[in-house]
Amino acid sequence: MNSLDMNILVYASNRAAPEHGKAIEVVHAMLASPSDWIIADQVLWEFYKALRHPLILSKPRTARQAAAQVQFLREEGGMACCAYEIRQFSAVLEKLQSPRFPYQRTHDTVLGETLRGNGVTTFYTHNTRDFADAGFAHLIDPIA
Repeated sequence: MNSLDMNILVYASNRAAPEHGKAIEVVHAMLASPSDWIIADQVLWEFYKALRHPLILSKPRTARQAAAQVQFLREEGGMACCAYEIRQFSAVLEKLQSPRFPYQRTHDTVLGETLRGNGVTTFYTHNTRDFADAGFAHLIDPIA
């Protein structure tokens, strides 16, 4: 099962970004074979926030536009969706309590456990460093 990070969705939505071409290829692949993909609600909420942020997009989306993009991915794209489940709490907590754990990676750790707990083996992100120890069989930076 495949999944992707919010940054791939943001680059795919921003035609002015130099990363747009490679990111949109991943999104097109996802939409072409949705049964091979799962997307986490956490990614959708982060995507919504990024779409509205004026420092991320030079022309941020309105609340309605951003919500429509999230709704399309969640309800019409055909991909499975998942969310953090309480059964994953112990695995997340184990990582968080390590003395060397960088607090800045808290959300990425929760996302990694959520996706792996839902069968994701291949994860697409431009942020591979933050997911290097998440346990995915394949960690792919399609932008590199």
